[in-house]
Amino acid sequence: MRRAVIALAVVAHLAVPGDARPAGAGEPEDLAEVVVRLGRTRWTSHNSVELLADPRRAWEARLDLLESAESHVFISTFSWHEDDWGRRYRRALADVVRRRTEQGGDFRAYCLADAAAVGFFNRSFDELREAGADVRSYHRSTWGMAPIFDGRMHDKIVIADGRRAIVGGRNYSDIYYDPHHWWLDLDVLVEGPAVWDLQILFLKAWEVSSDLARAHHFAWTTESIERRIRSLWATGRFPGGRSPLDPYLNERFFPALDGIPGDTRVAVLYDNSIVWDRAPTAEVLVELANRAVAELDVMTPFPNFEVELADALERAAARGVKVRLIVNDGSTALRGGMILLSSYPTLIRLIGVPGIEVWAWRANAELLAEAADSGCEPQIMPPVALHGKVVRVDDELTIVHSSNFNIRSTYYNTEAGVAVLDRAFNTRVKELLDGLVTLSNFDLSCRNPSRRLVVDSLVRRLGQDDADAMRRDLGDRQHRLDGLNVLW
Repeated sequence: MRRAVIALAVVAHLAVPGDARPAGAGEPEDLAEVVVRLGRTRWTSHNSVELLADPRRAWEARLDLLESAESHVFISTFSWHEDDWGRRYRRALADVVRRRTEQGGDFRAYCLADAAAVGFFNRSFDELREAGADVRSYHRSTWGMAPIFDGRMHDKIVIADGRRAIVGGRNYSDIYYDPHHWWLDLDVLVEGPAVWDLQILFLKAWEVSSDLARAHHFAWTTESIERRIRSLWATGRFPGGRSPLDPYLNERFFPALDGIPGDTRVAVLYDNSIVWDRAPTAEVLVELANRAVAELDVMTPFPNFEVELADALERAAARGVKVRLIVNDGSTALRGGMILLSSYPTLIRLIGVPGIEVWAWRANAELLAEAADSGCEPQIMPPVALHGKVVRVDDELTIVHSSNFNIRSTYYNTEAGVAVLDRAFNTRVKELLDGLVTLSNFDLSCRNPSRRLVVDSLVRRLGQDDADAMRRDLGDRQHRLDGLNVLW
């Protein structure tokens, strides 16, 4: 009976509208119902959530998940670099796997990374494999999707024992955790029933990666591969009835949750370019923009939006909604060249629209030099760029995600995040964003209290002069962007 209950629970979130009332019940849908219907998800109750904005806390939380795990750790990521902080986390995971194994337990550590992180000749993960961890690649050829623009694994998830998880935008590299040279990113630490939903999605991707890694998949047609994967996502089984999830449908992987961790409603938003032709998160975001009443905030490092989203943002502003877009400027852009130019059409269109504010984070290279010259030795520097992906709607709903909400994420990537229905969490995010756009003339906390370093504004609102400069830079290359804007 327990196994049957778990089996039903772990597939229900893709087939059942959760605890929200169905559309068409005589009343207009609220935001929560939009998330369920378009996000192909459900709301879970009694979760606790913590926003991870400080890189030091984000790192500490990840280590804590490893150390607390007694049964298993599941990790998916886009990139896992061979640098200081990337190696630190690999060593920490390898150490936990070895210790749990030496203690006589059947400990599982599954690491699923995009081909960009786990290439055929990449030996960086040998230590994990030698310790007993299982490392797999979400590879282009693995999924049978041939050409250049096939799917990427872009989600970032860490799960410990089916009880706690972190989901958001951080990969494993110095730029996410080094407090003196970091990108501002956002994660959510979740404890409660929402972790089950994250875990079953991870396991589906894990098992499909294994299934399609076998040589015979090269004889399959693209249509048969898509049919196979979509069947697993919808029913938990491949065509023919076999379920690769059966070994996991037990109390070890889906333990009873002792007590009630919190009182927050959380819905998992997951995108997969093979399962859905268009990302559910993209559909949710457009409709949330259509229904926003007072405020709508969007942060992303790569704002090359679909036309549908740009239209929805303009409509929201026309209704009197205060729309705020927070991005990087040219000096802090995470990618240059055509990738940078691909964001210009969206920004050119939205800058100057009444009711829409476009804010850009500026480079702080000068600040880094000032800190070195002053002897301040700050405990943490302002971020050098923005990499967070967040949406805040009115004072009610917040989304923290790995998706950049752009064309690449909408049609080609796997992505994962959470929608949080909680006013206190929403306020926490609002305070963070408000702090960014008003950041000016503040003192860095120096290790030596006799030293002082004052930071000028590191963010500015973009105006018509910026739009004109972007238009000149873009020149006649729009036709090239039309074919290249899926590259990132």
